[in-house]
Amino acid sequence: MGWGWGGRAMDHSIAFESLGSLALDPESRSFRLREMVWEGTHEAAVHARRIVGCGEDTLVGHARDFAALLEASEPFIQEDELIVGGCLTTPAEGSDFDLGIYDPHFPPGHERILNTGLSGMRDDAQERAAREPDPERREFLEAVAIAYDAACRYVEKHARRAAEMAARERDPRRRDELERIAAVCDELATGPPSSFHAALQLVQFTRIFGGSGCIGRFDQWMVPFYERDVSAGALTQQEAQELLECFVIKLNQFGTACEPPFYVIPWCWGWGEGDGDPQVLAAIGAIEGENLDLLHRNDSMRNMTLGGQTPAGEDGCNELTIMCLRAAARLMLPEPKINVRLFEGSPQHLVRACCRILAKGLNSLALYNDDVAIPALLRLGIPLEDARDYCNDGCQELIVGGRTFSRFTVYDALSALRETVLSEAKDGYPTFQDVMEGFKAQLLRYTPAEARGDGAITFPYFAASIDDCLEKGSPTGARYSIWGSILGEVGNAADGLAAIEQFIYRDRVLSWADLASALEANYEGYEPLRQMLRNRAPKYGNDVDAVDGIAKEIAEYYCDAVQGNGRNPAGYGPKEAAGFMVFIIQCKNLIPATPDGRRQGDPAALGLSPAVGMDRNGPTAILKSASKIDLSKASYGSVLDIALHPSVVRDEERFDKFVSLVKGFLRLGSAATLQINMIDRDTLLQARENPDAPQYRTLLVRVWGFSAVFVELSPALQDHVLARTEHRLGP
Repeated sequence: MGWGWGGRAMDHSIAFESLGSLALDPESRSFRLREMVWEGTHEAAVHARRIVGCGEDTLVGHARDFAALLEASEPFIQEDELIVGGCLTTPAEGSDFDLGIYDPHFPPGHERILNTGLSGMRDDAQERAAREPDPERREFLEAVAIAYDAACRYVEKHARRAAEMAARERDPRRRDELERIAAVCDELATGPPSSFHAALQLVQFTRIFGGSGCIGRFDQWMVPFYERDVSAGALTQQEAQELLECFVIKLNQFGTACEPPFYVIPWCWGWGEGDGDPQVLAAIGAIEGENLDLLHRNDSMRNMTLGGQTPAGEDGCNELTIMCLRAAARLMLPEPKINVRLFEGSPQHLVRACCRILAKGLNSLALYNDDVAIPALLRLGIPLEDARDYCNDGCQELIVGGRTFSRFTVYDALSALRETVLSEAKDGYPTFQDVMEGFKAQLLRYTPAEARGDGAITFPYFAASIDDCLEKGSPTGARYSIWGSILGEVGNAADGLAAIEQFIYRDRVLSWADLASALEANYEGYEPLRQMLRNRAPKYGNDVDAVDGIAKEIAEYYCDAVQGNGRNPAGYGPKEAAGFMVFIIQCKNLIPATPDGRRQGDPAALGLSPAVGMDRNGPTAILKSASKIDLSKASYGSVLDIALHPSVVRDEERFDKFVSLVKGFLRLGSAATLQINMIDRDTLLQARENPDAPQYRTLLVRVWGFSAVFVELSPALQDHVLARTEHRLGP
């Protein structure tokens, strides 16, 4: 079936067709709270205490240490807030405790926590423990009960604080708000949320507890609370919008004060010894101090997924979907990263709404194509209903939220290509097909030697939220453990191989020895050769079959190597998945010189995107090049990045062309994910020269799997964004 975009009729009450409807009222609470974020008033929540845990490296020990941390942490309620809470206590010198392992790259089971409530989770675990004969399972259940009981007591502290503040408050309006906050927190301390306000507050508490990264399919599990309140007359749409914006603002308050070794997050960027280029690995390991702080603050992994299909295959776009888009576009804050799932049955007003807010410059929005992502997950043996319920994790990887443990490793295609050349530097390869076979042999080093098993989540609060850990009584009980093998720089590698084919084997104007010497010299003394490689060979991303075919062969071979050999039987269990994206791009320029004419120090491509600056035939050509690859094989995800100049949306006629470009991405199946940067290089340069100017506080740019305020990025990341090609869509 084609992408007809009929869908259901546009509901003008929730669509927005002009940027004027996305302006934030300067008299609103949201405006005031956003100003407080920029002023950093939430940092007042940070306080340090010495915390000594129980000293037990067990699940129960982790839960007791979690309880000790919550006991030492104070409630935090700011003026004007409706959604409350700050950060947990910062462990002072001499602290010694261990919360266990949870990686916020994959989301907690928010839906389970919302439907059961904190006390319900505690009671369920206690009841299961009481009848559990197996000591290991019983220990897990006892740990869960301890953790959720501590969570209840922490929430109760907020109820008491709000009630105390209400008793002292002289303003009647604010007194009523504080009393409502107290009632919401009382409710959450003793049962599940019964209102939209309470449900938002519970998600906020889980974030405070350590679920500070990926959120998941927010509009799907929150909409019942919204609809129930509105239908009962307990809440108007405008009041709900304000609550939602208060929640979104909270997502921009950083300061999760617990860091390793107290709160163990695996090195979720995924690099391990021997996995990538040694110089890149050394640079990543050397990120520290202010640069590490900038990285953590910008790449928060705080992804919110909206829209897409329901498990039954119906359209999941609802009124809350549009409200979330409106909140993000009004506030223009970097958090959360918005990820909108689209498919053949998505309503046209949702597509246009996404394009409208991208036109405003909300570059934190990414588009996901269900018609690529769902078949990709089905290839892992994941049942259809679960595959339809996918979200992305903290970056762009495909998972099933609330049911998945996930971990990945990142590899560099450029390092493999360079090694392919230098390993045969003396005599070269007899034919170009031999070159391809040699390169594929290098890629095999980047595949798992054997299938991996179930991943462990030893932080009891979060383990219990993931299906089916509670039912199995085990921290390794997650329904799916998806182990990702991610290959970067496919575009650069395809360009290099295409250059080798043309100049060594077809035109016979380049010797293998000269190419190897040029790479060893980083092209110093070989500038004419470098220019020939860069400018006279075909480049991926320009709809040229010769080089696009190489990219297709590389990508599909890698996917088959990772996911084949019976590693992914049908049904629940661990899975091996291949993906195409990139991380920590500021370090990729350290990869030594490569056959595409790229020098050490030059930027590398993002995900499945063309090499930086080599996409010369416009954005449609990029989409066509990528669409030649069967990306349903990339079960961990595939990402295209395109930079567009703001002139492409300067009037309604051009805006409609932009909408057509997005529909083309979906119709062609060019990737699972499209990330668009609507950027003006001149504006970015002005912002870099005047970083404190107030007009640049909302200048958001897409970096890789995250977006950030441009002026808050490190110089290396700013340089990479500036180097990308700005496309236009014709006159």
